[in-house]
Amino acid sequence: MNKIASIIIAAVFAIALLGGMAAMIGGGLLGAIVFIIGIPVAFPMSTSIVVLFFAVIIVRTVIQKRRERREMRAFLKDNAED
Repeated sequence: MNKIASIIIAAVFAIALLGGMAAMIGGGLLGAIVFIIGIPVAFPMSTSIVVLFFAVIIVRTVIQKRRERREMRAFLKDNAED
């Protein structure tokens, strides 16, 4: 009876180990697939964030330059009247 019990315990343990190994391999493959799929998804997002950042800087610079020109014209106009 002990031999049958030890064979059953060994079989259950082997199935558990094989299931764990299959889960690790499957998880590794799934992680690799997600990583490969994630690169094309993440790259445009990071690129768009960088483009948006520089667009904001350019727009702020243009607005600042217009404001400076407007103030300079107003200053010169006021000094011309004096």
